[in-house]
Amino acid sequence: MGTGLCLRGQNLACWLQAGMPSSPARLHRQQEPLESQDWVFILEPHAESALEKGSRKDVTRARTGLLSSCFHKRQNHCLMSSLQILQPVKISMELSPHFRLAYASDAYHTVPPGATIRVRIQFTPDESKDYSHKLVCITKTEKIAVPIRAIGARAILNIPDNISKCAVKSSTQKTRLVHSTGSREAHYQLITQRFPGGCWNMLVAGLHAPEHKQLLKWLLPTPVLFLLLKADLISLVSSHIPHPPSKTASGLPKETPAPRLLLREKLKPANLTPSAFQKEMSFTTKQRLAIAKKLSLPQIVQPEDKHETSHQKFLAADPEQSSFQPCPPEVVFQNYTPGEVCEVPLVLRNMDKVPHVLKVTLESSPYFQLVGPNDACRKVPPGLSTTVRILFTPEQNKDYFHQVTCITEREEFIVPIRAIGARAILGFPDQLDFSEQPVKCSAQKVLLVRNVGNRAAHYQLSTQSPFSVIPAMGALGIGDSMQVTVEFHPLKTGEHCASLVVHYDTGEATHTSLHGRAVDVPIRLDRSTVTFDKTFVTLSNRTTVLIHNLSNITARFQLKAADTEGEEEQLKLRQYHRLCQLKKDELYDLLKECGVETSRRERFALLLRSFCSEKAKVRGDAMLFQDDIFSLEPKEGEIGPNSSAEISVFFKPQEARVYKQTVYCDISGCEKRLPLVLTGEGLGPQLDFYYKEVDIGEIFVSGNNRFEAALFNSGPIEAPFSLTPPSTAMGSCFTFQPQEGIVAPNALQVIRISFCTTILGVFEEEFSFRVTKAPKPATLTIRGCVIPPTFHFDVPALHFGDVSFGFPRTLQCCLFNTSLVPMTFHLHIPGDGFGEPSINASSLNPASPSWGKESDCLMKPREFNIRPCRGTVRALGSMDIKVTLCSNTAREYKLEMVMDVEGVGQKVFALPLTARCIVPPLRVLDPVVKFDHCCLTVPYEEKLTLVNDSDFPGCYCILPQENKEKAAAWYSSSEPSGIIKAHSSVEIPITLEAQVLGKCDIPAELAVFGREGSPLVIHLECVGQGPVVYVYPRQINFGTIPVVQDSVKTLHLSNQSAIPAIFRAEMAGKRSCWRVEPNKGVVAPNSELLVAVIANLNDTKKFQDSVTVFIENSLTTTISVQAVGIGTTIVTDKPLVPALDLKSQFSFTPCCYKFKMTNKGRQTHQLYWSTEGFHAFRQNTRPPALKGSRSKDASQTPRPGSPVFKLRPLMTDLRPGQTVEMVLEGCSSTVQEVKERLLCHAVVGKTKAKKQIMQVDVTCKFIRPSVQMSTKAITFRVEKKPSDILMPQYKPLSLKNTCSLPLSIVLDLKQPFLICNRDQQPLPADSKPMTLDVGEELHLCIQFNPAYKKDLKSWVAEKVLRLRFVGHPREEHITVRGEVYFPNLHLQAEVVDFGCIINDTEQELCMEMSNCSPIPVQYHWSFLTDSQVNTIRFLPSPPEFKPQSSKKEGAFQRRYSKIKSVEEPTETPESTLDSAWEDSAQEDSAQEYSAQEDSAEEDSSEGDSDHESSDQEDSAHENSDQEAPAPEDPAQEDPAQEDPAQEDPAQEDPAQEPADAEDPLKAEELPSTAVEPQRQVRRRRGLSQFSEMKRLNLGMQEVFDVRPLWGELQPGQSHLVTFSFFGYANIVARVRALCHVEGGPTYEVVLTGQASCPSYQLDVEEIDWGLQVFTKVLQAEVTLRNTGVIEFTYVVPNSSTGTAANPLPGVPVVMPTTGSIAPGEKQVLKVYYLPGKQGVFCKTFQVQVAYLEPAEIFLKGEGTLSRIPKDLPRKSSKGKRKKRNLKKEKRKRDESSAIHPEDKP
Repeated sequence: MGTGLCLRGQNLACWLQAGMPSSPARLHRQQEPLESQDWVFILEPHAESALEKGSRKDVTRARTGLLSSCFHKRQNHCLMSSLQILQPVKISMELSPHFRLAYASDAYHTVPPGATIRVRIQFTPDESKDYSHKLVCITKTEKIAVPIRAIGARAILNIPDNISKCAVKSSTQKTRLVHSTGSREAHYQLITQRFPGGCWNMLVAGLHAPEHKQLLKWLLPTPVLFLLLKADLISLVSSHIPHPPSKTASGLPKETPAPRLLLREKLKPANLTPSAFQKEMSFTTKQRLAIAKKLSLPQIVQPEDKHETSHQKFLAADPEQSSFQPCPPEVVFQNYTPGEVCEVPLVLRNMDKVPHVLKVTLESSPYFQLVGPNDACRKVPPGLSTTVRILFTPEQNKDYFHQVTCITEREEFIVPIRAIGARAILGFPDQLDFSEQPVKCSAQKVLLVRNVGNRAAHYQLSTQSPFSVIPAMGALGIGDSMQVTVEFHPLKTGEHCASLVVHYDTGEATHTSLHGRAVDVPIRLDRSTVTFDKTFVTLSNRTTVLIHNLSNITARFQLKAADTEGEEEQLKLRQYHRLCQLKKDELYDLLKECGVETSRRERFALLLRSFCSEKAKVRGDAMLFQDDIFSLEPKEGEIGPNSSAEISVFFKPQEARVYKQTVYCDISGCEKRLPLVLTGEGLGPQLDFYYKEVDIGEIFVSGNNRFEAALFNSGPIEAPFSLTPPSTAMGSCFTFQPQEGIVAPNALQVIRISFCTTILGVFEEEFSFRVTKAPKPATLTIRGCVIPPTFHFDVPALHFGDVSFGFPRTLQCCLFNTSLVPMTFHLHIPGDGFGEPSINASSLNPASPSWGKESDCLMKPREFNIRPCRGTVRALGSMDIKVTLCSNTAREYKLEMVMDVEGVGQKVFALPLTARCIVPPLRVLDPVVKFDHCCLTVPYEEKLTLVNDSDFPGCYCILPQENKEKAAAWYSSSEPSGIIKAHSSVEIPITLEAQVLGKCDIPAELAVFGREGSPLVIHLECVGQGPVVYVYPRQINFGTIPVVQDSVKTLHLSNQSAIPAIFRAEMAGKRSCWRVEPNKGVVAPNSELLVAVIANLNDTKKFQDSVTVFIENSLTTTISVQAVGIGTTIVTDKPLVPALDLKSQFSFTPCCYKFKMTNKGRQTHQLYWSTEGFHAFRQNTRPPALKGSRSKDASQTPRPGSPVFKLRPLMTDLRPGQTVEMVLEGCSSTVQEVKERLLCHAVVGKTKAKKQIMQVDVTCKFIRPSVQMSTKAITFRVEKKPSDILMPQYKPLSLKNTCSLPLSIVLDLKQPFLICNRDQQPLPADSKPMTLDVGEELHLCIQFNPAYKKDLKSWVAEKVLRLRFVGHPREEHITVRGEVYFPNLHLQAEVVDFGCIINDTEQELCMEMSNCSPIPVQYHWSFLTDSQVNTIRFLPSPPEFKPQSSKKEGAFQRRYSKIKSVEEPTETPESTLDSAWEDSAQEDSAQEYSAQEDSAEEDSSEGDSDHESSDQEDSAHENSDQEAPAPEDPAQEDPAQEDPAQEDPAQEDPAQEPADAEDPLKAEELPSTAVEPQRQVRRRRGLSQFSEMKRLNLGMQEVFDVRPLWGELQPGQSHLVTFSFFGYANIVARVRALCHVEGGPTYEVVLTGQASCPSYQLDVEEIDWGLQVFTKVLQAEVTLRNTGVIEFTYVVPNSSTGTAANPLPGVPVVMPTTGSIAPGEKQVLKVYYLPGKQGVFCKTFQVQVAYLEPAEIFLKGEGTLSRIPKDLPRKSSKGKRKKRNLKKEKRKRDESSAIHPEDKP
């Protein structure tokens, strides 16, 4: 076996750490020893075969490391193939039966440096299994443990290493034939890892025996397939993962192990965005070096022994960390050019406090080298650094890896080197927002992605649901572009966030943030329930259901049977399990049939393909609604925007019953599926008999009778029928033809009936015919009568002859039935007795009263027995009858046996009976029986002989002894009775027990059964004697015993006779301190009885007495006793010493324990009580306070530092026999368990010293009361329909006492709730507290009055039921809630404000109205006819805008000019101006109409506070954006200053207008910040005929309208109510619309609206620039202000094509040229003009507002040349001063020219 082993240096752990799975084929190839401490023995196949042949005990020798492993110096904590030993090495191994060293263990081996040593290990296996052990190598500096492992038999499956490639996005199936070529059975599991973008599937079996072939199938692409064996891991690597080249980091072929990188900083952040990745890849090597700021100490790779190479004894650095800090911690080269040399400095700083010698080495590489000599040593002082320069010469633009090794006398550490080559960079955005999308709808965004890197991109794209990306993987060349589609398909509403991850083949990954929001859209069914009319089975009914799509999307719907996707997946899973079980059974049948043959592989592959096909169908099944009863068409489809789809629903019942099914509509745009409940009732066939009852009259028994009946089908469908088999005996005699069939509609079916019965008498039977699919069968009733048969006996009479008294005799006769029908009979004997059955002599017992001297029977016994007495004789048949006579009367018999026939009559026949009864004479052979001497109560036995001389058997019995209690002896017999045969004798045993002493003669009586007169007399003679008892000991000394306590000694009574001894024990002295227990009793024969002598002393002195034992019928014995007493004679009537447990008590409640103390001694005792650990109690002579909470609390609650329990009286005197009552009291305010010790001291008699006589440990647990409530919350819910009457509601409530003490509770509850008893009767207001015992449960009812509030609005009442405990502050609470729902509506707003619209236009607003109650609501609309509330007026002129500081709350404002919902957002400030104009209109209306209208408007404004706050937020936002307010509004001035010509005298009523009338909603005027215009402001209006407008007489219906006027809303349903307003010229209208709800309240909605025309104002009409340089661009501003109440648009017609920076000469440029201005807002128009030539210019441009005439703005000025003054310097005495002035002027000119560069010529 030595040649069958080799050493392998790589194990499973190495494979996992390396990250490169090994192929199955590599299991058989020997590997080079890697960095591992695990030495493994591998059993090759030939070695295993040798073991099987019986050579398991062979010794296998192997050498470590390819049969000659070497030891050398340890590096990297690994044991390599050659070790340099610098000192002696001891090699040892623990004792093992399988492994041992070839030489003596624990031997030292001296190994010179560089030399090797061979270690031989012997391995002796017992069986082919795994073994493990270890080899220990010890030096002076370290201890090395080398593991040893022997690998036994292994299972090997020949699965290929690689799987061929396949096309992307396509499925490929591969079938492999797998053999188990190993040497053991394979227990395996196949696991695959999912590759990004790939899918897989696998079909495997469980057990793979050797040489057994099995097919495995998997679906590509499968990246990695792991095969788990018993102890190894083999991997199957797909071709989708390329194997990395077997080269080192330097690019050279792998000859030696590559250096391991032990410490590396994290290169990429957790989520790297594409922009950050592009920026990082754009760094150069210097930039990368500059940002490397994070420094850390490298870990030590190999510690050195400092004692041999360093003189420093103490080091300051951490021994686990390096003493040098490299900067940078990792050398990185980036963006380099092949062939060019790159240099990076590496700074190594000494972080220790002592100098170190540093040697920096770099392994030979063609790409990396150090500047300067390699392996050079340098000494670095503490705190200083040394710089090493690394040169990098790349050949290609790819990645390189290397490392720098730094060695000091203390440690060895490495610095990684990494060169980042070419990288692919795809230009993805950092984030992608899909905004708001309908749920279950797809939204796509196409990204144009370009590879901006310098390498071709091999990428993989992945994301998370509900996002998806196409393509999932691919390649993109440098500079190429592609389209990437990102899809957002949400299945649930709400926010969705995910990341789009781009994986590069170089290992990097970027993350793009994806965001989207899913919402529901308005899609609904026109009804939620479909109810069909009653439909006959096999027929169908049809109706339709509409799906309304009120959204703007195309919705796709599917009708399904599951409510959610989870239930749908469960249905699929169950279907898949059924399919798997079916295919599994087929697979097992095929494997059983095929065995190991491969000829039927094609059939197996076909089965696998069919399984995959069926499984794909299950996965792709849409799980649409399928049902045999209900069907819907179409089951899926699309619905266009704002349209409806019609669904046809068919109902085809199969049975006559009610069907109910729920269908769920899964539609895009709605998260939850819409339920549709389908209900229908099926009707069965209408089939019944023409005549339901038939009377056939009298018929003979067993005769054949035939007749007919008819079935009639009155329904429109066929009626299949079948006979239900009858369950009665008579019914089974009928036969029907045909028994089943089909009756056509409106047709007859004849049924032929035959009848043959064997039962006599009248009958009536009901037969049922089951009609298919009908709820009830068709029934037929048949009635008639049957005639009886004839008979006779075979003997004329029965003669019994002479019979013995009490002994039975049996005779037999035969009964013949001579008729053709069966006969039922009954036999009885009229002359027989009616009492109990006669007594059989064999069943007599001594206690029977029949042995009496005189018979006391009240009724004559039954002496005859007939078998059978009842029965049925078949036609022309016979039956044997047995008659038995057991006579109990000595006489002759002449009787008759009478027969009754059932159905014929009584006493039909009589058979004579004769017999005679005889009693045999018996005699006693010797009438005297002698017993001699007998112990009392001991039984003795003798024999008595009885003789029978007659020809008949007899029965005898020894009668029980009479007056047994007074007899001198008792007798009995073990066999007191028996039977004596004719002419024979019998011996009877007699037992005698003597009861008195001396001679006695006892007579006994023997009775003969049936004999009349006195019984036979027998004399029993004996002599009686008593017991012999020995009593010991003769003296009893108790010694010293405690007083007032029982002390026991034993007294022995030994009975040495065969009879029990009765004894009695008494004390000699009177009032003795001793007693005997038991003081009397019985000592069993030949046994010993222990009697207790108990001493209970009452004083501490010596006592003496004697015990007298009396033995009945024997001698008397006296025993002396003595004792000395110790202790105390004070006792209590209740348990007190040594511990007193007061159980549980309520806190805050005083507890009291009363007991009595009695002095049972002979001396007086003075008692003193105290508590251990506390000062002695003071005697309180005053009694405790019984009333008043203050005194009670003071006495009950202990003070700090005082005991909880107190005893009174604390001191007392007890005379002998005296008793005192003691009271122990305690109270606690907290829940706790109290333990205290009470001490009692006493002064006894005339002594002066006190001594402790008692110690009591008092324990009490203070608890709080607790009640278990059946519920913590009670909720009432009442839905008030219009036809309902509100009645009180009741809910049960049970309270159970769960604490260990009884408690009393008080309940308190407020209206509208009441507390009632279990009979629903209210408890009285002054009811007493209710008491609950421990565990007792109280049942109550809580009443809720839903009619407590009288209005018709839904309301909720919530109160608290308080449970207070009497005598305790704790309370319990139960929440009681009552909900009353009326038909109520929720209106979105109470005020609908149309704002101000253009004259002669119509505006519509939609408001959502929903049913907020669970009751259907019927409503209708109307307008309030009160003229004081509804107002219509016309303004004399177009009003101007009044700025408002705030907006009224709750008003429904106009947003756009089209019909829309109130929930749509707004972004225009028009609503603010409309609100302001509404306030202005209301102010004008208040000045023109009465004050009553003002109060009505104030009420309306107060009601606006209940509306939504969305308009408030919009208004606040719009007001904050206004920079300057509008000019003062003339409408806000004093009415007295207005022009009277512009007012209408017909509407002016000074008497009705109050003097101080002003608008309460008038806003505070903002300060004006407008610039003063150059010319007078000109005002323009749209129309000029406002002052001449004629007022119209309009009704409210002509101005406002509501649609729909009436309708019905189901619970939770809502729809839009449309309000319309027609804007007559300059109209201001206000009306209240009323929504009346049947059975509910009436809702009010205020409608307001106004109409007007646009108005604006320009601040300038002419711009004069004066004299300007003609090459300079001139600027000016014109302010356009909206002074009306309508938002308008403006435009500058014929605008120039020039720009503000470069205008065309002579053509003005106005910016902006168009725009929109809200009411009260302004727009600044900037005008740019370039003269372009010298001379005067005059230009104009126009501004057109809305449809009004354009306004002209004039521009004028004069163009001229620029001039530069020149002043030459002169030489004078003031030269310096002039020079400074010239410099100053030049500086000013330079600054001027810099500001206006266009002025330069």
